[in-house]
Amino acid sequence: MKKILVPTDFSKNSRSAFLYAVELAERLDASITVAHCYHPTANHVNEHFYINDEELENLSAQQLDLFVEKSFSNSMEDVIVADMVEQKLEIGFAADKLVEMSKSGDYDMIVMGATGSTGILERIFGKVSLFVAQNSKCPVLLIPAGVRYREVKEIMYASEYEIGDGNILLQLGEIADNFSSKIHLVHVYDKNKKGPQGFGHFLLEKMFQKKAPGLNFYMDSISSDTVAHGLEEYARENNMDWMVLVKPHRNLWQRLLHRSRTNEIIMNPEIPLMVMH
Repeated sequence: MKKILVPTDFSKNSRSAFLYAVELAERLDASITVAHCYHPTANHVNEHFYINDEELENLSAQQLDLFVEKSFSNSMEDVIVADMVEQKLEIGFAADKLVEMSKSGDYDMIVMGATGSTGILERIFGKVSLFVAQNSKCPVLLIPAGVRYREVKEIMYASEYEIGDGNILLQLGEIADNFSSKIHLVHVYDKNKKGPQGFGHFLLEKMFQKKAPGLNFYMDSISSDTVAHGLEEYARENNMDWMVLVKPHRNLWQRLLHRSRTNEIIMNPEIPLMVMH
């Protein structure tokens, strides 16, 4: 994880994500690209005010400069980070442009606010963070509003006890090594059923012991009325620092996103949430 992309819409939430990313980048010895996506046709105009494309580009560049400068001056006075932060302007709708950037191979991770500012783009495309998390080609770390960086010691991985978990968990293990973190493989099963399928648990544990004997992991199963409730309760009770979901898990994704709390755990996580692919 050497190159981190941090989108900003200049909101308070995106500033929290940027500050989190800066400290994370220092821990990983990584560089940061802070990017703002704008679209000329989506400008707010009225009969008294009009801004052309060149003026919009200059204004966006000034806003980006100010965003970075204010972020450091307010909270990072003793941290020298100028050399590790690149600023980038992109023309296009934020959700589509960020997914496109994730496919370029230029970035190892996207760190962004779990929710952004409310406006015309969000009404058209839905939550940008949700779209990017579901469609990005690199891991996306969603930072809840106001959350400050702390050492990542406990990582919760939402598991369906699938053999396909192996490759993803090995990747997660490489990330966890940077923090000397412990990985909790947590399976949520319906509280009305007797319990989880133990065979899947057994196979997964044996596979990891063989393929990654140094992987520091713990397996647990809990019952709950919904996957979202179960994961949130486990995170609170066990003081988790990150939660990790994997998009290719169709069963987990469908279980997670159904009922009245559709997408809530992604748009409003209680702790930093990483979505891997």
